[in-house]
Amino acid sequence: MSNLLKKVKKIPWILGQRLTKKPRSSQSAISDLFIWRCNQDWDTYFELLDLASLFGEKGNHQVDIVFFDNNGDKFHQQIIELNGLCRKVLDISKLLSVLSQLPSEYGTFCIFHKTIPNSILKFQSFIAERGYASYQQKNSPLRSYVHGNLDAIDDSLTPLSGSSFLKRTYNLQYLLETNKDYEIFLINANLKSKKINFTIVGFDNSIRMNENIIIKSKQVFLLPIKNLSSPSRLIIESKIVMARPVIYSFQGNDVNVFHG
Repeated sequence: MSNLLKKVKKIPWILGQRLTKKPRSSQSAISDLFIWRCNQDWDTYFELLDLASLFGEKGNHQVDIVFFDNNGDKFHQQIIELNGLCRKVLDISKLLSVLSQLPSEYGTFCIFHKTIPNSILKFQSFIAERGYASYQQKNSPLRSYVHGNLDAIDDSLTPLSGSSFLKRTYNLQYLLETNKDYEIFLINANLKSKKINFTIVGFDNSIRMNENIIIKSKQVFLLPIKNLSSPSRLIIESKIVMARPVIYSFQGNDVNVFHG
């Protein structure tokens, strides 16, 4: 194939299909959409740093934490005081305990730093929270950590994830094993609902599972995978530019959480 033809074929995948969009306001703060899980089995934590202090900004700083349920609907918001250059571990279950009842057992949250460092503004950039969330089953002494994935949402609660003109295929960068169970979480950080197709394929190219769903804007979808008869691949097809999920892998009492 000639170099010209290769370039022409790439055009539909490049034009207007950025991974994330730029916020409208030059003073916006940005965050990933992190997963929270809070029930009788799970606790969630977040490792919070005062990013403004790391840039040399003096004074007391705050963040605004916003929670969404599993349908992408906002249900709680809270201001949190920061501790300067000291790390602050947020106990998400404790933060949400002020509510009489949670709307769901899992959802997403975002964290917006309310002080924008002058050096960030000077270079016409944005401050973004893409730190580490951790998850602990209550029968386990250990937590599993996973970092932020992308610039998903700004402080006007406008989703920033890119959308493709054509369907894209995302091949999970992990082999699904037979001796483990999985929970696949996929978040739609787009402005509009998206059609998603999940396909589990064996190495003999046989289809073990096929599921089509629609995920609303800011919604998180949970796909459980159990009792695989042989090692398999997960393929995600959608118009999301990067449909990269969060994977919970279970083997006995051991839990591992990571991006796939």
